[in-house]
Amino acid sequence: MASNILVKDIMTKDVSVVHNETSVAEVIDIMTKNDLSYIMVEMSGKPTGIITEHDILVRLVSQGIQPSSVIARMIYTNPIFTIDENATVEDAVNMMNHWGVKHLPVTGNEEQLVGVLTADNVIFAIPSMIPSLKELCSPGYKRVR
Repeated sequence: MASNILVKDIMTKDVSVVHNETSVAEVIDIMTKNDLSYIMVEMSGKPTGIITEHDILVRLVSQGIQPSSVIARMIYTNPIFTIDENATVEDAVNMMNHWGVKHLPVTGNEEQLVGVLTADNVIFAIPSMIPSLKELCSPGYKRVR
C-alpha cells in the first residue's frame, strides 16, 4: 500500500525554518513556543541542516554550552538526506531506515524545501508501516552523525 502513496500526500507542509546564522537561543525559543521536536535550517530557500531536540541535548546541554553563544549552523545535523516530494512513502521509509533518521526534508522540483516527512507522519497515515519503523523508533537506536 505504501508503494502507492506519495511523500507529498502525508508530509508536514507547514515547516518552521531558521537560517544558518540564527542564534541557537532563538531556535530553542521557536521550538519551545511552537512545541516542535525539530526545526529546519536553510539558506537561499534550500535546506542546509536540521536541528532536533536530540542535537540540542547532545551538542549543547551535555557539553555545558550556552545557546546564546552559538548559531544554528554550528550544531545542526549536516549533511542532511532529502527526498523528492513525488517519491513513494515506501522509498522514504527505506531511506530513513538506511540512514537512521526520523526526519526527511522533502524537496520540490528545484530542490527547495516543501515539507518534512517524519516517522510520526508515516505511523499515523499508514499504520501498516509500523513494523518497518520499529527498529528506527526503538530507544537507543544508533543515529547517523
